[in-house]
Amino acid sequence: MKLSKILPLCIAGAFSSSFAVLDLPNAQPKVDESYWKAALDSTWQGLVRRNINPYSAGKGLIHRPKSETPGDAVSEAVGYGMLVALYANDQEHFNSIWDAANEKMWDGCYYNWQMGPDGNISGEGAATDAEEDVALALIFADKLVSAGKWQPYTSTKFNYGYADHAKKILDCMWSSQQITSSGILAPGAGWGGDNFVNPGYFSPAWYKIFAKFDSNGDRWNMVVDKTYEILSKSPGYSMGLIPDWMRPDGNWAGSLGYNAYFNSRAFFKDAIRILWRVAIDAVWFDESRAKDFLKNSLAFINSKGGAAASNFYQIEKAGELLPADDIWTDFNDSKNESTWRYRREHSHLTVGMWSTAALAVGESADRIAFSEELGKFYEGGDFFGNAVDPTGGIEDTLHNEMYFDQFLAWFGASMMSGTFMNVIDAIDNPKAATAGDSSSLTKPVIGIAHSRIKASADIRLTHMGNAILFTLPEVAEWSLYDMNGHKIAEARGSNFLWQKGNQGVYIIKARSKGTSYMRKVAVR
Repeated sequence: MKLSKILPLCIAGAFSSSFAVLDLPNAQPKVDESYWKAALDSTWQGLVRRNINPYSAGKGLIHRPKSETPGDAVSEAVGYGMLVALYANDQEHFNSIWDAANEKMWDGCYYNWQMGPDGNISGEGAATDAEEDVALALIFADKLVSAGKWQPYTSTKFNYGYADHAKKILDCMWSSQQITSSGILAPGAGWGGDNFVNPGYFSPAWYKIFAKFDSNGDRWNMVVDKTYEILSKSPGYSMGLIPDWMRPDGNWAGSLGYNAYFNSRAFFKDAIRILWRVAIDAVWFDESRAKDFLKNSLAFINSKGGAAASNFYQIEKAGELLPADDIWTDFNDSKNESTWRYRREHSHLTVGMWSTAALAVGESADRIAFSEELGKFYEGGDFFGNAVDPTGGIEDTLHNEMYFDQFLAWFGASMMSGTFMNVIDAIDNPKAATAGDSSSLTKPVIGIAHSRIKASADIRLTHMGNAILFTLPEVAEWSLYDMNGHKIAEARGSNFLWQKGNQGVYIIKARSKGTSYMRKVAVR
């Protein structure tokens, strides 16, 4: 294959560059900003390649490759996908996800929660977290349009744009009883609310945005207050933990809904999202109730060992890890033991979520510790996770969901980098960007030989027919990686001639006695 074009791109390191993610200066706390912005760009492209492009049924939607019905799409992914596309500054995929959801999943007042692999609706009814996430994404997209940063767009199904559909969703959340008359966020349309809630859906920062956007905005302030009232009654509040499902009065609700695990007496996959959702309110609005909850969360996880202890925990057996032998066989191959996942999980998912508490209420040392821990689960490719678990455990690509885990890690990293900002405030009230903290991920590596990371421009590229010549002014050990983190070539010397270059993006690394070099190369 002829290499028609070679584009040098900067990879995150101890130097600066520009990245494709949304870049609006803000005063949020940050750690390893350049590193995580580059990772956000690459991992979003990976989600597009893995979770959107291969699927023709529901074309344009985010699909789940390893769900109980592999290849399905859920409304949760519409909300997540639109949020990530917005912060990845990718209006094209933002629009295509929205259009596909409108065409395949919209039921007049909400999105049906599941579309099967065949393109037909297999799960009717609303999932309220999806509705609120889509509404926020549309409101922020409308702001980007009004600021001239995105182009105006009209839905292919509806004869209106972002703002009008956001208004429709917000009104429908009330009329379809996704919110009770007393302001309790129900998990679905007319399902739960007064009797039970999924507190991992609670997004008080969203409701504050809705209160200013909605012509009937005061009703959303009631939802904010009710959210914190319910959280304060969580049986795990003193630890900064909530159950996946609970009653608004703080009592146990039992096994309900999609993640009906451990009789809903654990801080598991639904519940862990509360850290991110409440951290946003602490960071964007300096909300004291959010900070109080998160201070409990951070104190708890630090008492367990800090970032290295990021995991799921029991609540009734206060602060114990989930049982070591609890196996999740549903979502891989139930007959193949090597694909099973254990419900205890120290991974990019759990580190990403716990990191948001550190970002919101922690000290610099907390932020740095969580950034470095998440860095162990990012190998420079287009996904979060390890190609092979270096500890000999099961946190590797075989066991990754390649859906939920990717999004929750993305949200954590986007908080670290300051990318997940209040778009309206960043545009209307511009602030000087805070410098943030740096960890070993971005600081030059100082060793006995005073090693340092040098800018990518030090590696020279020469196009030589069906090959690329990499050159340095000194002898070095060369390694070439694809964007899945796999080493595909290596050499030693001041020059490295790469004979086979297929289309794609690669990372070239070189290490000499005192210096490490990195460069990202796109071959088209």
